Amino acid sequence: MKTLHSTLLSIVVWTSQSVSAASLMLDFGNPAINTGVPESNTAASPGPVATGSYLTLSPGHATNAVGSGETIWNTITTSAPNSALSYSDGTTATGVTLTLGQEAAAGSNTIDYSTAVSTLTLPGSGGGTSGRKSLLTPGSIYGDSRLGSTAVGRDAFFGGTASAIGFRVDGLTAGDYIVYLMGRNTSSNAITLGGMTFYATTGSSAGTFASFNTAASEFQANTTYTNAAYTNQYESFADGQNYVAFNISLAANQSLFVAVDGTETETRGFLNMAQIVAVPEPSAALLGGVGLLGLLRRRRG
Repeated sequence: MKTLHSTLLSIVVWTSQSVSAASLMLDFGNPAINTGVPESNTAASPGPVATGSYLTLSPGHATNAVGSGETIWNTITTSAPNSALSYSDGTTATGVTLTLGQEAAAGSNTIDYSTAVSTLTLPGSGGGTSGRKSLLTPGSIYGDSRLGSTAVGRDAFFGGTASAIGFRVDGLTAGDYIVYLMGRNTSSNAITLGGMTFYATTGSSAGTFASFNTAASEFQANTTYTNAAYTNQYESFADGQNYVAFNISLAANQSLFVAVDGTETETRGFLNMAQIVAVPEPSAALLGGVGLLGLLRRRRG
Protein backbone atom coordinates (compact mmCIF):
# COMPACT_ATOMS: atom_id res chain seq x y z
CA MET A 1 0.00 0.00 0.00
CA LYS A 2 2.85 2.38 0.85
CA THR A 3 4.41 1.74 -2.56
CA LEU A 4 1.08 2.40 -4.25
CA HIS A 5 0.63 5.70 -2.43
CA SER A 6 4.16 6.80 -3.35
CA THR A 7 3.57 5.88 -6.97
CA LEU A 8 0.27 7.73 -7.02
CA LEU A 9 1.80 10.85 -5.48
CA SER A 10 4.57 10.86 -8.08
CA ILE A 11 2.05 10.48 -10.91
CA VAL A 12 -0.18 13.26 -9.56
CA VAL A 13 2.81 15.62 -9.28
CA TRP A 14 3.85 14.70 -12.84
CA THR A 15 0.27 15.32 -14.00
CA SER A 16 0.23 18.76 -12.37
CA GLN A 17 3.37 19.68 -14.26
CA SER A 18 2.27 18.19 -17.57
CA VAL A 19 -1.00 20.12 -17.78
CA SER A 20 0.76 23.48 -17.59
CA ALA A 21 0.61 25.48 -20.79
CA ALA A 22 3.79 26.29 -22.70
CA SER A 23 5.41 29.64 -22.06
CA LEU A 24 6.25 32.52 -24.39
CA MET A 25 9.98 33.24 -24.04
CA LEU A 26 11.55 36.37 -25.55
CA ASP A 27 15.28 37.04 -25.92
CA PHE A 28 15.87 40.69 -26.81
CA GLY A 29 19.03 41.41 -28.81
CA ASN A 30 20.04 41.58 -32.45
CA PRO A 31 22.22 38.56 -33.38
CA ALA A 32 23.50 40.41 -36.45
CA ILE A 33 26.14 41.95 -34.17
CA ASN A 34 26.82 38.69 -32.35
CA THR A 35 28.89 36.96 -34.99
CA GLY A 36 31.22 34.88 -32.83
CA VAL A 37 31.09 31.12 -32.43
CA PRO A 38 29.91 30.39 -28.86
CA GLU A 39 33.01 28.35 -27.97
CA SER A 40 35.55 30.85 -29.26
CA ASN A 41 34.15 34.37 -29.20
CA THR A 42 35.28 37.17 -26.93
CA ALA A 43 33.55 39.04 -24.16
CA ALA A 44 32.53 41.74 -26.61
CA SER A 45 31.14 39.30 -29.14
CA PRO A 46 28.57 36.83 -27.80
CA GLY A 47 27.19 34.00 -29.90
CA PRO A 48 24.24 34.53 -32.23
CA VAL A 49 21.39 33.01 -30.21
CA ALA A 50 20.91 31.07 -26.99
CA THR A 51 22.42 27.58 -27.21
CA GLY A 52 23.26 24.61 -25.02
CA SER A 53 22.94 25.08 -21.27
CA TYR A 54 22.05 28.74 -21.80
CA LEU A 55 18.64 27.67 -23.08
CA THR A 56 17.54 26.94 -19.52
CA LEU A 57 19.56 29.65 -17.76
CA SER A 58 16.62 31.89 -16.87
CA PRO A 59 14.53 32.88 -13.85
CA GLY A 60 11.57 30.90 -15.13
CA HIS A 61 13.62 27.71 -15.32
CA ALA A 62 15.39 28.43 -12.02
CA THR A 63 12.07 28.70 -10.19
CA ASN A 64 10.70 25.58 -11.95
CA ALA A 65 7.85 27.58 -13.44
CA VAL A 66 9.22 26.59 -16.85
CA GLY A 67 10.08 22.95 -17.48
CA SER A 68 13.60 21.88 -18.38
CA GLY A 69 12.34 20.60 -21.73
CA GLU A 70 10.94 24.00 -22.70
CA THR A 71 13.85 25.56 -24.57
CA ILE A 72 12.46 27.47 -27.55
CA TRP A 73 13.28 31.16 -27.32
CA ASN A 74 12.05 33.83 -29.72
CA THR A 75 15.09 35.91 -30.64
CA ILE A 76 13.72 39.43 -31.00
CA THR A 77 15.85 41.54 -33.34
CA THR A 78 13.53 44.33 -34.42
CA SER A 79 11.17 46.84 -32.88
CA ALA A 80 8.52 46.08 -35.51
CA PRO A 81 5.39 44.05 -34.60
CA ASN A 82 6.12 40.32 -34.62
CA SER A 83 3.49 37.62 -35.10
CA ALA A 84 5.92 34.83 -36.06
CA LEU A 85 6.30 33.59 -32.50
CA SER A 86 6.63 30.15 -30.95
CA TYR A 87 5.90 28.81 -27.50
CA SER A 88 8.65 27.28 -25.39
CA ASP A 89 7.67 23.75 -26.46
CA GLY A 90 8.09 24.62 -30.14
CA THR A 91 4.41 24.95 -31.01
CA THR A 92 3.27 27.99 -32.97
CA ALA A 93 1.90 30.88 -30.90
CA THR A 94 -1.07 31.34 -33.21
CA GLY A 95 -2.74 34.73 -32.93
CA VAL A 96 -0.10 36.17 -30.58
CA THR A 97 1.66 39.41 -31.55
CA LEU A 98 4.54 41.23 -29.85
CA THR A 99 4.85 44.99 -30.35
CA LEU A 100 7.66 47.12 -28.91
CA GLY A 101 7.87 50.84 -28.30
CA GLN A 102 9.61 53.69 -26.52
CA GLU A 103 8.74 57.01 -24.95
CA ALA A 104 8.32 59.49 -27.80
CA ALA A 105 9.38 62.17 -25.32
CA ALA A 106 11.76 61.18 -22.54
CA GLY A 107 10.11 61.37 -19.14
CA SER A 108 6.57 61.40 -20.54
CA ASN A 109 5.69 58.10 -18.80
CA THR A 110 3.97 56.92 -21.97
CA ILE A 111 5.27 54.11 -24.17
CA ASP A 112 4.38 54.89 -27.78
CA TYR A 113 4.24 51.72 -29.88
CA SER A 114 4.75 53.75 -33.05
CA THR A 115 8.14 54.93 -31.73
CA ALA A 116 10.87 52.38 -32.38
CA VAL A 117 13.26 51.32 -29.63
CA SER A 118 16.46 53.31 -30.16
CA THR A 119 19.10 50.60 -29.74
CA LEU A 120 18.69 46.89 -30.47
CA THR A 121 22.34 45.89 -30.26
CA LEU A 122 23.71 45.80 -26.71
CA PRO A 123 26.11 42.79 -26.76
CA GLY A 124 26.97 42.95 -23.05
CA SER A 125 30.72 43.16 -22.44
CA GLY A 126 30.42 42.52 -18.70
CA GLY A 127 31.87 45.90 -17.77
CA GLY A 128 35.44 47.12 -17.47
CA THR A 129 35.57 49.19 -14.27
CA SER A 130 38.86 48.53 -12.49
CA GLY A 131 38.60 46.66 -9.19
CA ARG A 132 35.03 45.52 -9.80
CA LYS A 133 33.83 42.06 -10.79
CA SER A 134 32.83 41.59 -14.42
CA LEU A 135 29.30 40.36 -15.01
CA LEU A 136 30.78 37.73 -17.35
CA THR A 137 32.51 35.69 -14.69
CA PRO A 138 32.61 31.87 -14.40
CA GLY A 139 29.21 30.53 -13.42
CA SER A 140 27.46 33.85 -14.05
CA ILE A 141 23.82 33.99 -15.14
CA TYR A 142 25.06 36.43 -17.82
CA GLY A 143 27.52 33.86 -19.17
CA ASP A 144 31.23 33.17 -18.97
CA SER A 145 33.55 35.33 -21.09
CA ARG A 146 36.15 32.52 -21.22
CA LEU A 147 33.82 30.39 -23.32
CA GLY A 148 31.67 33.01 -24.96
CA SER A 149 28.10 33.55 -23.85
CA THR A 150 24.73 33.17 -25.50
CA ALA A 151 22.86 33.75 -22.22
CA VAL A 152 19.47 35.39 -22.72
CA GLY A 153 20.24 37.77 -19.85
CA ARG A 154 23.31 39.15 -21.62
CA ASP A 155 22.28 41.02 -24.78
CA ALA A 156 19.55 43.65 -24.70
CA PHE A 157 17.49 46.43 -26.23
CA PHE A 158 17.64 49.88 -24.64
CA GLY A 159 16.07 53.29 -25.01
CA GLY A 160 17.44 56.60 -26.16
CA THR A 161 18.63 59.29 -23.77
CA ALA A 162 16.57 59.02 -20.56
CA SER A 163 13.85 57.07 -22.40
CA ALA A 164 11.84 54.13 -21.10
CA ILE A 165 10.99 51.24 -23.41
CA GLY A 166 8.35 48.54 -23.33
CA PHE A 167 6.23 46.01 -25.15
CA ARG A 168 2.66 44.85 -25.62
CA VAL A 169 1.54 41.27 -26.23
CA ASP A 170 -1.82 40.70 -27.92
CA GLY A 171 -3.64 37.42 -28.39
CA LEU A 172 -2.73 35.57 -25.20
CA THR A 173 -5.29 33.15 -23.81
CA ALA A 174 -7.27 34.46 -20.85
CA GLY A 175 -5.94 33.23 -17.52
CA ASP A 176 -3.30 33.76 -14.86
CA TYR A 177 0.36 34.30 -15.74
CA ILE A 178 3.71 34.85 -14.10
CA VAL A 179 5.79 37.32 -16.11
CA TYR A 180 9.55 37.12 -15.53
CA LEU A 181 11.68 40.05 -16.72
CA MET A 182 15.35 40.98 -16.78
CA GLY A 183 16.65 44.48 -17.51
CA ARG A 184 20.27 45.54 -17.12
CA ASN A 185 23.07 47.37 -18.86
CA THR A 186 25.34 44.35 -19.06
CA SER A 187 28.17 46.38 -20.55
CA SER A 188 28.79 48.15 -17.24
CA ASN A 189 29.85 46.97 -13.79
CA ALA A 190 30.21 50.49 -12.41
CA ILE A 191 29.05 51.17 -8.86
CA THR A 192 26.79 54.01 -10.04
CA LEU A 193 24.91 51.85 -12.54
CA GLY A 194 21.55 51.88 -10.75
CA GLY A 195 18.58 49.61 -11.15
CA MET A 196 15.53 49.32 -13.38
CA THR A 197 11.87 49.77 -12.51
CA PHE A 198 9.44 47.54 -14.38
CA TYR A 199 5.73 48.27 -14.78
CA ALA A 200 3.00 45.89 -15.94
CA THR A 201 -0.73 45.94 -16.51
CA THR A 202 -3.48 44.43 -18.64
CA GLY A 203 -6.24 45.97 -20.74
CA SER A 204 -7.61 46.45 -24.21
CA SER A 205 -4.98 46.69 -26.92
CA ALA A 206 -3.90 50.29 -27.50
CA GLY A 207 -1.29 52.32 -29.34
CA THR A 208 0.30 53.51 -26.11
CA PHE A 209 0.97 52.40 -22.56
CA ALA A 210 -0.04 55.72 -21.05
CA SER A 211 0.88 56.76 -17.50
CA PHE A 212 2.79 53.53 -17.05
CA ASN A 213 4.28 54.93 -13.83
CA THR A 214 0.89 54.43 -12.15
CA ALA A 215 0.79 50.69 -12.95
CA ALA A 216 2.01 47.88 -10.70
CA SER A 217 5.79 48.06 -10.40
CA GLU A 218 8.78 45.95 -9.41
CA PHE A 219 12.35 47.18 -8.90
CA GLN A 220 15.45 45.31 -10.09
CA ALA A 221 18.48 46.49 -8.10
CA ASN A 222 21.33 45.32 -10.38
CA THR A 223 23.94 45.54 -7.62
CA THR A 224 27.60 45.36 -8.63
CA TYR A 225 30.50 44.20 -6.47
CA THR A 226 34.17 44.88 -5.89
CA ASN A 227 36.47 41.94 -6.49
CA ALA A 228 36.92 41.60 -2.72
CA ALA A 229 33.18 41.69 -1.95
CA TYR A 230 32.15 39.27 -4.67
CA THR A 231 30.97 35.92 -3.27
CA ASN A 232 29.33 34.37 -6.34
CA GLN A 233 26.32 36.71 -6.33
CA TYR A 234 26.13 36.59 -10.14
CA GLU A 235 25.71 32.82 -10.11
CA SER A 236 22.09 32.65 -8.96
CA PHE A 237 18.78 34.28 -9.78
CA ALA A 238 17.45 36.56 -7.05
CA ASP A 239 14.04 38.21 -7.29
CA GLY A 240 14.43 41.98 -7.09
CA GLN A 241 18.17 41.75 -7.58
CA ASN A 242 18.70 40.46 -11.14
CA TYR A 243 15.13 39.79 -12.26
CA VAL A 244 11.55 40.65 -11.33
CA ALA A 245 8.28 38.74 -11.54
CA PHE A 246 4.67 39.88 -11.87
CA ASN A 247 1.50 37.88 -11.22
CA ILE A 248 -0.93 38.88 -13.96
CA SER A 249 -4.56 37.95 -14.65
CA LEU A 250 -5.71 38.36 -18.25
CA ALA A 251 -9.39 38.52 -19.14
CA ALA A 252 -10.64 37.51 -22.58
CA ASN A 253 -9.40 39.81 -25.37
CA GLN A 254 -7.03 41.68 -23.06
CA SER A 255 -3.39 42.51 -23.82
CA LEU A 256 -0.31 42.51 -21.61
CA PHE A 257 1.58 45.81 -21.28
CA VAL A 258 5.13 46.08 -19.89
CA ALA A 259 7.47 49.07 -19.49
CA VAL A 260 10.96 49.44 -18.04
CA ASP A 261 12.51 52.71 -16.92
CA GLY A 262 15.91 53.57 -15.54
CA THR A 263 16.84 55.45 -12.39
CA GLU A 264 18.65 58.70 -11.72
CA THR A 265 22.00 57.08 -12.60
CA GLU A 266 21.07 54.86 -15.56
CA THR A 267 18.14 56.75 -17.01
CA ARG A 268 17.54 54.54 -20.05
CA GLY A 269 15.30 51.50 -19.94
CA PHE A 270 16.99 48.15 -20.65
CA LEU A 271 15.27 44.89 -21.59
CA ASN A 272 17.19 41.59 -21.78
CA MET A 273 14.52 38.90 -21.70
CA ALA A 274 10.93 38.07 -20.81
CA GLN A 275 9.11 34.85 -19.97
CA ILE A 276 5.31 34.85 -19.96
CA VAL A 277 4.32 31.70 -18.12
CA ALA A 278 0.72 30.49 -17.98
CA VAL A 279 -0.32 29.22 -14.54
CA PRO A 280 -2.39 26.02 -14.84
CA GLU A 281 -5.76 26.03 -13.15
CA PRO A 282 -5.69 23.89 -9.99
CA SER A 283 -8.79 22.05 -11.19
CA ALA A 284 -6.95 20.79 -14.29
CA ALA A 285 -4.19 19.18 -12.26
CA LEU A 286 -6.68 17.84 -9.71
CA LEU A 287 -8.87 16.24 -12.36
CA GLY A 288 -5.82 14.64 -13.94
CA GLY A 289 -4.81 13.18 -10.58
CA VAL A 290 -8.32 11.94 -9.82
CA GLY A 291 -8.48 10.23 -13.20
CA LEU A 292 -5.21 8.45 -12.55
CA LEU A 293 -6.41 7.42 -9.09
CA GLY A 294 -9.44 5.76 -10.63
CA LEU A 295 -7.24 4.04 -13.18
CA LEU A 296 -4.96 2.65 -10.48
CA ARG A 297 -7.92 1.41 -8.46
CA ARG A 298 -9.35 -0.38 -11.49
CA ARG A 299 -6.00 -1.99 -12.23
CA ARG A 300 -5.66 -3.21 -8.62
CA GLY A 301 -9.15 -4.67 -8.82
